[in-house]
Amino acid sequence: MLKPFRLLIALALFLSLTQVTAQELPNREFRGVWVATVANLDWPVRGASPESQKAALRAMFDKIKEANLNVVFFQIRTECDAFYRSSKEPWSRFLTGTQGKDPGYDPLAFAIEEAHARGLELHAWFNPYRVSTVPNPAVYNAQHVSKSRPEWLLSFSNGKKILNPGLPEVRQYIASLIKEVTQNYAIDGVHFDDYFYPYPEGTFNGISNEDAQTFQQYGSGFANIKDWRRYNVNETLRLVNAQIKETKPQVRFGVSPFGIWKNNEPAGISGMDAYNAIYADAVYWLDNHYVDYLTPQLYWAIGGRQDYRKLLYWWSDKAANASRHLYPGHIVQQTGFTPEEVPHQIEISRSNQEKNALGSVIFRAANILNNSNLIATSFKAATFRLPAAPPAMSWMTGKAPAAPSGLTVTLNEATGNYEVRWTRSSLNTHAFKRYLLYTTASMPATGALIPDGSVRAFTTAEAVTIPAAEVPSPTAFWAVTELSPANQESELSNVVVVGNTVPVLAQQEKPILTVDQLGLGNGAPETVASPGTPVSSTSNNVYVTINLKKKSGVKAELYTMDRKKKTRVLKEKYKAGNHTLAIPRGKMAPGTYMLVLEYAGQRSVQKVVFN
Repeated sequence: MLKPFRLLIALALFLSLTQVTAQELPNREFRGVWVATVANLDWPVRGASPESQKAALRAMFDKIKEANLNVVFFQIRTECDAFYRSSKEPWSRFLTGTQGKDPGYDPLAFAIEEAHARGLELHAWFNPYRVSTVPNPAVYNAQHVSKSRPEWLLSFSNGKKILNPGLPEVRQYIASLIKEVTQNYAIDGVHFDDYFYPYPEGTFNGISNEDAQTFQQYGSGFANIKDWRRYNVNETLRLVNAQIKETKPQVRFGVSPFGIWKNNEPAGISGMDAYNAIYADAVYWLDNHYVDYLTPQLYWAIGGRQDYRKLLYWWSDKAANASRHLYPGHIVQQTGFTPEEVPHQIEISRSNQEKNALGSVIFRAANILNNSNLIATSFKAATFRLPAAPPAMSWMTGKAPAAPSGLTVTLNEATGNYEVRWTRSSLNTHAFKRYLLYTTASMPATGALIPDGSVRAFTTAEAVTIPAAEVPSPTAFWAVTELSPANQESELSNVVVVGNTVPVLAQQEKPILTVDQLGLGNGAPETVASPGTPVSSTSNNVYVTINLKKKSGVKAELYTMDRKKKTRVLKEKYKAGNHTLAIPRGKMAPGTYMLVLEYAGQRSVQKVVFN
C-alpha cells in the first residue's frame, strides 16, 4: 500500500527540481505519441457505434493536447487493411469486428480533422509488410492480400505471414498505398514501425530459407542473401520516400527502428541485432536521405547493458552526420522504471539538441490517458510544462507564411488573465494553421532567436487567454508568429510591450547586410555605419561599428535562419571607445544568415546575405 505514496513523493521531488529549468524548455520540440489500433490497443472499441468511436478519439486527442504533445502517429494499416477509404485494401476488422465492413465514416479523415483542430500534426502510421496477426484465415475477407495475392506472401513456422520484400511488385505495391493516402488525405507525415523481416521470438530464430526461391530469381549481383534482404528493405524505403516527395513534398517520412542497429554499436551495447536479424539498416536510410527523421525505440533504462544514454548519443551522432532529425521513442511502463525514468531520458535528449536530438515519441496513447507511471502528471507539471511547436526541417521546400498583424494584449483585472488577439495575414491560405505566442523579458528581434521557454501558447485560434502568473514580470514583450504546414515560421508580428521599461534594443525591420562573394581583400570597409545599421562591403568581411562606454567583452556568431549556429566569428575584449569590427566570411556558403552581436549587455540580430 505504501508504494504509490512513495512514487508520489519521488515525483514531487523530481518536479520541484525540474521547475528551476522550466525557462529552458525548448520553443521547438517534436513531442509525439503512438496511437495503436492493431488489436484495439489504444483505439477504437471494436464494433462500437461510429459516434462512440468518434467521441473516444476526441477525448484521447484532448488528453494528448493537455499534456502539451504536438504530434500523433495514427495507425491506419495494421495487417494489410485500412482505417481509411482504400481502393486497394479492405476496411480493418478492428473497426467493426468484420474485415471489409464499412464502419460508416472515414476514421483517417475524422482523425486528421480532430487533430488539426487542436494544432496536432497527424502522421499516418503504416505497417509495411505484416499480413496477419492471427493464424485463422476465416477472419480475412476475399479482398485481403492473403487471398487475392497468395504468391506475394512469405509464411513462417511460427504462423506469421508477411509480404515478400524481395518481390519488386510488392515494393511497388507498398509505394502505391502510400501514394493513395498522401494524395487523398491532408496528412503531415508517413510513419513506418519496426517490423520488416520477422523478429526472432521463442523457438523461432527468424527467417532462414523461406525466400530462397525469390533470391534465386532476383538475387544476382549480391554476395549473399543477407545483403540482398537489406537491399529489399532499403529499396522499399527509397520508393516510398520518392513517392511521398513527388506527391506532397512537405509530408515528412520517418521510421521507428529497433533501438539497436548492430551489436556493440556503440561499444558495450548488446541485444537483438536489427541489421542481421530483421535486415533493417537504419543508418543507410539516414545517410541516403530516405527518411526525414528516425525514432529508434530506446525502450531501456539509463545505465545497464542497453544504456539509454549511450544509445541516444550514438543515434544522434548518426542523425547529425546525415543532417536528419532524431526523435527517440520512449516506453512508459517497463520493469524497473520509476516515474522519473522517462522525464530524465527526455532531459538527456535535450542536452544533445546540437546533434539533432530534437524531440521524443511516447509509447503509447493509453499511457497518457491512464496516467501510467504518473507520466501525464509529470509532463504537464514539468517536462512539457510549456507548449512547443515541432521543429522545421531545413531541407523541406516551401515558403514561410506571412506574419500575423494587429496583436493586442489586454489585462482583464477581474480575472487576472491577459486577453490576446491578432489577425491572420490574408496571404496565408493553408488550412492547417498554427500560431506560436511568445513572451520574453527582452526585446525580440526574430522568432528563431527568441530564448527557449518563451512560448505561452501553441494554438490554431487568433485569440487566447493567458494567466498573468505565467508571464515574466515586470516587463514582457509579446509577439506571435504563424507556422507553415512544413513548420517554417513567419516573421514576428508587431511586438507589444507590457510594463514600463523601455527596451534597450528596438526591433529592426528586416535589416540586411549584403556581402559580395567575389570581393577580395581584408582592407578597411568602404563605408562605416552607425551601430546596428546594415552596411555593404565588396570585401569578404562585414564591418560593423560599436561604441563602448566601458570595457566589455564582444561576441559575434553566425546562425542559419532555422537557428542552428554555424560558427563563432569573434570573441574578444575591447576598451571603451569606438571600434570597427571585421566579421570574416570564412568558408560560409552563399545564403542568408543571422549575425548575432552581443556586447555591454546588449544584443543585436541582423540578417546577412552572402551572394
